Amino acid sequence: MKINTLKLQEFRCFEEYKLDFSDRFTLLIGDNASGKTAVLDALALAVSGFLKGFPRIIKTTDLRLVCPDDIRYVTKKMGQTVIKETGNFFLMISAQGIISKEPFDWDILDAPGYDSDKEIAAITSKIAEKIIQNDTLLPLLAYYGTGRLWKKIDNEEIEFLSPDSRLLGYRDCLNPASNLEQLFSWFKTQEWGALQKKERRHVLEAVREAIVSMIPGAQKVWWDVDWNEILIETAIQGKSQTIPFHLLSDGYRNMIGMVADIAYRMATLNPQLEADVIKQTEGIVLIDEIDLHLHPKWQKQVVERLLDTFPKVQFVASSHSPFIIQSLYRRDDCLLWDLEKNAPVEVDSKSIEDIAENQQGVEIPQQSQRFLDMEEAAEDYYAVLKQIPPAGEDEKHRLRQRLDELLLPYSDDPAFQAFLKMERQAVEGNAEE
Repeated sequence: MKINTLKLQEFRCFEEYKLDFSDRFTLLIGDNASGKTAVLDALALAVSGFLKGFPRIIKTTDLRLVCPDDIRYVTKKMGQTVIKETGNFFLMISAQGIISKEPFDWDILDAPGYDSDKEIAAITSKIAEKIIQNDTLLPLLAYYGTGRLWKKIDNEEIEFLSPDSRLLGYRDCLNPASNLEQLFSWFKTQEWGALQKKERRHVLEAVREAIVSMIPGAQKVWWDVDWNEILIETAIQGKSQTIPFHLLSDGYRNMIGMVADIAYRMATLNPQLEADVIKQTEGIVLIDEIDLHLHPKWQKQVVERLLDTFPKVQFVASSHSPFIIQSLYRRDDCLLWDLEKNAPVEVDSKSIEDIAENQQGVEIPQQSQRFLDMEEAAEDYYAVLKQIPPAGEDEKHRLRQRLDELLLPYSDDPAFQAFLKMERQAVEGNAEE
C-alpha cells in the first residue's frame, strides 16, 4: 500500500492544496503553522478508511475520523466580537495510490448524505475474506506524533498475550500518541514462549535485528525477567552498558520505541513471513518531527537507517532540522517537499549554512569553521600556485605536494576540488609554455 498524491479541500489551514510523495521517503518542511502536521493528519484520515472494511476486531478508537476542528474556518470581527465560521465549507481529502498492487483513488468527504470511505473499505473487505490464507499480506499502517514519549509505562500492567487475530497489529496504529503497553506485552510473550518451548522464534529475532540495526552502538535487546521490561545493551561513551528501557535517554527511548513498534506490528500482521517479516512487509509510516530528541549525529543517519531496515515501507515525515534535510543530499529515493513553496525542492548543497539560509529562510547563518578553513586553504593554494612558474623541478615537486595536502581534507567536496584544480592546470600549463 502506498499513497502517491494527496489533495486537500477546506482542510485545516488549506483551502485547496495538492502534493506528491516519494515511494520511499518524503520530508515535509516549512515554517511553524505551514501545515506539516495537518498533512500527516490528512494522510492518517485517508488510510483510516482502509481499516473500516475489516471485521469487528477493528475498534472505533483505532480509526481516525473527521472532527469539527478539521474543517477550515475563517474568523471575522463583527462589531467588537470575533466570530469563527465554517460557512458552507465541505472538507474533502482525495488520495491516489496503490492498494493490493492495483492503482486506486478514493475520497473522504464530510458532507451530508455522503458515505465516505466506502470504495476503499470494499477492497479491505475482500482482503478480510482471505485473512486466514498464508499468501494474504497485510500492509503496515502507523503514525508517530510529537507526543510519542509522554505516556509512561506501568510494568505491573504488562501482561501476556493470548492467541489473537493478526488485526491486533492495527490496534491504536493511527493514534499519534505513544502506546507501548501492547509492544511490551508482545515482546514479553514472545520471549517467554521461546524460553518455555526452547525454540528460536523467527519473528522475535527479526524484531530484535530491526532494533539493533537502527540504533547506533546497539548490540543486543531482550525482555528481561528480573526487570520485567525491555533491556538494551549498547555502547555509550565507548563503554558497553546494559540499560532498562525506562532509564534510557529520551533520544534512545524515542527511536527504540518507534522502531520496535513498527517491527512488532509487522510481526503481528504477517507472522507467516517469519524471519523475512521486516524485509517483506509493505506499508505507510507517518512521523511528525522525525528529529525529536535526536542528537545531530543520529539525525544525519536516521533516514538511511529507516530505509535500510524497512525496505518496503513508505515514510512521510516532517522536520525543522537542517541535518535531516542534509541527509537527503543525492538520494533519488527521497523527496523534499516545501509546504510554503507548494513544490518539491532539491537539496542542492551539503552545507548546513546554505540549507538554513536558502531552504529554511534563516538570515545570515554563522559560517562554520570548516568553511573558514576551506577559505584559508584556498588562499594558501593560490599563494603556492604563484610560486610555481619560476621554480625549479625539485621546488615544483615540493609545491605540488603542498597543494595536494591542502586539498586532501576537502576530498568530499567535488566542487571545491574541481575549481582549484582547474586553476592549477591553467597555471602549470602556462608555466610549461
